[in-house]
Amino acid sequence: MKNSILFLIRLFVVWMIFFFLQRVLFYIHYSADFDVSVGELIQLPYHSFILDVSSFCYLMGLPFLLICFSLLNLSLNWVKIFRKLTNGIIWTLAVASSILFSSELVSYTEWRAKLSSKIFVHFGTPSEIFRTSSGDFTWWFLFYLFIQILIFYLLFKFLIKKDKTSDLPKKWYSTMTFFISYTLIGAGLFILGLRGGLQQIPVSATSAYYSNSQITNDLSVNSVWNFIHMTFEYHKADLEQYYNNIPEEEAQLLIRKLYNYEESDSIRILKTKEPNIIFVTLEGWSAQMVASVGGEDNITPHFNELSKEGLLFSEIYATSETSETGHTSIFSGYPTLPKVSMSTESAKCRQMPSILNELPNYSSSYYFGGDLSYGNIGGYLTEIGFQQLTDEGDLQDLAPKGKLGIHDGAMFPYYLEEIKNAKRPYLYGLFTQSTHAPYDMPYETVTGYPKGSEGYVTSLRYADEQIKIFTDALKKLPDFDNTIVVFVSDHGKTNYMNKDIYDAEFFHIPVLFWGGAIKDEYKGTLIDKIGSQVDITKTLLNQMDINTETFNWSKDLLNPNVNEWAIFTTSFTYGIKTKAGFVNYHIIDNKIHRTTYSDSITTQQQLKNCQALIESVFREYKAF
Repeated sequence: MKNSILFLIRLFVVWMIFFFLQRVLFYIHYSADFDVSVGELIQLPYHSFILDVSSFCYLMGLPFLLICFSLLNLSLNWVKIFRKLTNGIIWTLAVASSILFSSELVSYTEWRAKLSSKIFVHFGTPSEIFRTSSGDFTWWFLFYLFIQILIFYLLFKFLIKKDKTSDLPKKWYSTMTFFISYTLIGAGLFILGLRGGLQQIPVSATSAYYSNSQITNDLSVNSVWNFIHMTFEYHKADLEQYYNNIPEEEAQLLIRKLYNYEESDSIRILKTKEPNIIFVTLEGWSAQMVASVGGEDNITPHFNELSKEGLLFSEIYATSETSETGHTSIFSGYPTLPKVSMSTESAKCRQMPSILNELPNYSSSYYFGGDLSYGNIGGYLTEIGFQQLTDEGDLQDLAPKGKLGIHDGAMFPYYLEEIKNAKRPYLYGLFTQSTHAPYDMPYETVTGYPKGSEGYVTSLRYADEQIKIFTDALKKLPDFDNTIVVFVSDHGKTNYMNKDIYDAEFFHIPVLFWGGAIKDEYKGTLIDKIGSQVDITKTLLNQMDINTETFNWSKDLLNPNVNEWAIFTTSFTYGIKTKAGFVNYHIIDNKIHRTTYSDSITTQQQLKNCQALIESVFREYKAF
């Protein structure tokens, strides 16, 4: 009996030590990113303990049941068979945990968040996971995987492998008594551990939060627990519980206030009502890297110069964090929703508004040096009316290429030739890709920036040069004066200036209207009104005197009276940015994750405005 009880205790100790050493590996790898005191950091094991216990119970539930069955001791080999089976499952789960943690450790550089349900979007195109990883990331993944497996092997060898169960009772009634007692008491403890205690509400990630530092809180939350929890939430069929905070009638009143502005007096910036329209969707351009919108100097000098020749929007925020969400917002003027990947639901995409539906006389085509199957971007673009799509599969001979696809240095010239041959008027789009990891473009590394950021900075400098070559060539086209180019980032990105995905600055992106179709008096104009990607459609189409009633979630940023705000989301959060600040709310944890408003009344009111819009968008989208 004693050894059977000690086996579970030793197993518990092994996993607690293993979780602790995983965190040590993470801390060593990202030590430069931690900005908390030693005193705050040493509190981490205490605050993380309850989720570690819950994780142990999730992982060891099946091994516990097998241990219980082994106690029946029905034959000479009964215990040995179940013990081997139990050990095999323990090792399988240890390897799975190591793979999960290694993946999270290397992906944190890009995502600045723990692995969650959004990885299922990537599973739709699994090749993207490997193609977007640099060689360094792959080697780091394998290194940390090996280290963890070695650690678990040593712990297993010295604390578990030598465990004996020869003291099991021999008489059947003693065996049954011990089996029932062990099973019932153990099951009760496991259930208690899973929910984190006797409290009414089960444990949540909030239980491990104790710091104002995002990376510290992320480290405190157990990776296994987080992934299991988020996976469960992702696959829940019923989303209603997250989108019913405000009654529908009250939500409509709040929305009317958000959109209540006079729409008849927008400034007119275009020389023509039927311009050729070029979209250049910039992969992962953060405003913090672009000087013309308040970012770092000298990273994108050519784009900064273009900003002086066009209409620059300096306070635009991406609606979410991935490319497919950026596309639905840019071309459909549609907000994003947590837990919902709109582009993957083709039937609903057909019901979404589309800029192309309002331009029936326009020819249209879209180009990408990578794979448009990612996030079903290609499917979405087809559903909203693009007549032709071209991606890397159609351009096998184009070079230079990287792991992710054809680089901007080849795509921009190809795109230009396609534009030259386009039937006028046209709406043509290009999605750049060189500014996405693994940053393997043929370009000399830009130095002088913090370690780990050189790849991203170099890719921006490279893309910036390709934009200059492209725009210089565009100016030479005979109908350039009838052409407008919209430069817009698909989403923001963490960088050495901001590594916090819960900060509004993570979503801050550059947007520039540029081209010969812009009136001379508006070239070099700065528009500092707060808006988002969803506002591009109405802003542009209003300039062409096209009815924009279908874009009910979009605002005209060239209207002097427009209300200034932007909504943004992640997989499990939504927030709103206004002139006075921003608030970010976590729908699973049911708590305000971050706010910069000066008082709680303003915070709650702005959160209510945000919730009203998000819930109304959800109801409309569900009805499609």
